[in-house]
Amino acid sequence: MQRKIKIILFTFLLLPLNLIAFECSITNIEGKSDAELEAISLQCEKEALEQKVLLDVKQRESVTIERDISIIDSKIYKTDLDIRATKVKIYQIGQEIDQKEVDIRTLAEKAEETINHLAVLIKRSNELDSFTYLEALLSKESLSSFFIDTDDFEEVKRSLSDRLSELRGVKEETESVKIQLEEAEMNERGLKLKTEKEKAQAEDYKDQKEDLLSLNRDQEAEYKALIAEKERVKNAIKNRLFRTVGGVELTFGEALRLIQPYEEKIGIEAALTLSILSQESGIDGLIGKNQGQCTYNESATNKAGTVMSNTQKPAFLSITSELGMDPDTTPVSCPIYTDGAYGGAMGPSQFMPNTWWDEKNGTGYKNRVSKVLGVSVPSPFSNLDAFTGTALYLSDAMYRCKTAFSGQFDLWSCSAAKYYSGLYNTTSNTLLKHMRPTYSYGYKVAKRAQEFQKDIDLLNN
Repeated sequence: MQRKIKIILFTFLLLPLNLIAFECSITNIEGKSDAELEAISLQCEKEALEQKVLLDVKQRESVTIERDISIIDSKIYKTDLDIRATKVKIYQIGQEIDQKEVDIRTLAEKAEETINHLAVLIKRSNELDSFTYLEALLSKESLSSFFIDTDDFEEVKRSLSDRLSELRGVKEETESVKIQLEEAEMNERGLKLKTEKEKAQAEDYKDQKEDLLSLNRDQEAEYKALIAEKERVKNAIKNRLFRTVGGVELTFGEALRLIQPYEEKIGIEAALTLSILSQESGIDGLIGKNQGQCTYNESATNKAGTVMSNTQKPAFLSITSELGMDPDTTPVSCPIYTDGAYGGAMGPSQFMPNTWWDEKNGTGYKNRVSKVLGVSVPSPFSNLDAFTGTALYLSDAMYRCKTAFSGQFDLWSCSAAKYYSGLYNTTSNTLLKHMRPTYSYGYKVAKRAQEFQKDIDLLNN
């Protein structure tokens, strides 16, 4: 008997980690190995699949309100399992991204060290180049030793140069993998957002179904009147005039139809994107004032003497050239001197040229918009392209905000504050100034996003 117990225990210890049972839980995933995280994720997916089988059985039963409630319960539980699995994947990818960032910093430090060594060698090389044969003959060293030392020196220099090239290659490859991981994480965040919305809608629908159970025939007329009122409100929301910061006018329904299909792909709620785009979210008319009423080279009171700063002009000329637009007549934002010395923002989302596409450095949102929408040359002056760029910018801001905040309102407010004050190099004091006071840009955007979300939920119901 003891021998059997030992054999069973030994066999269990030899089992692959992914065959050992794990609970579908996200309460304690920090510190676990990749194999353990993968096992938890697989367990969540397994339980979700089991729930789908049960759901299919329920859906074949005869139609009753009780049966519908039971189906909704199953859907809620299944989406909850999907959310758990996605959270584990997001955590895993986040860990990999963190490691890649560490690797990139290490490689940069090694490259810097190699560059310093090369600088010393170049200086020494110049000294050797100026060392004449006569000086070599007159020196205490033999002539043969002089040439041997010179050859050794050249070999070391070549070796360091090869090492620098190798480090640059590895760094570029690591950065490429990091970008791929960030895109994978964005997709997982989009999937999580989708399942969370499905769960919330299912819970809301369940509440309505349970209310139906308590109704009798005398209340049917009252219920029908309530439904008719909801439809009237829905139409009013869809047809409400929506004006973007760039001055583009369209209905709320049209704006929602543009951005909502890409909500899951980018991982940012349409409500937040639309709140940023809405002119009404500006502070005292600051955002949306004088937008699109100037040209880039128009005279202005600043150091450059023009509406657009000199650092933005090359990117702007490149963008307009690629789009076949005349830069001298293409409208851009005017300077708002209370906010800064320059204007030059483009289109309904008010992208600065370098932010949209900096050709010199090969950075910006143009290529990412192109990938999401499947278009070759996206334009910051096009509604859909610009709205998608806004959502991608907010996605990057949200990723950074999650290191300090967790609640939805704070995350929305922080993301909006970064959209307003800059994605990078924003001090904590500046960030809090733009997201915490009730009069701040971030706070107002988050409040308006909450109202938009209520409208969207009603339209989707």
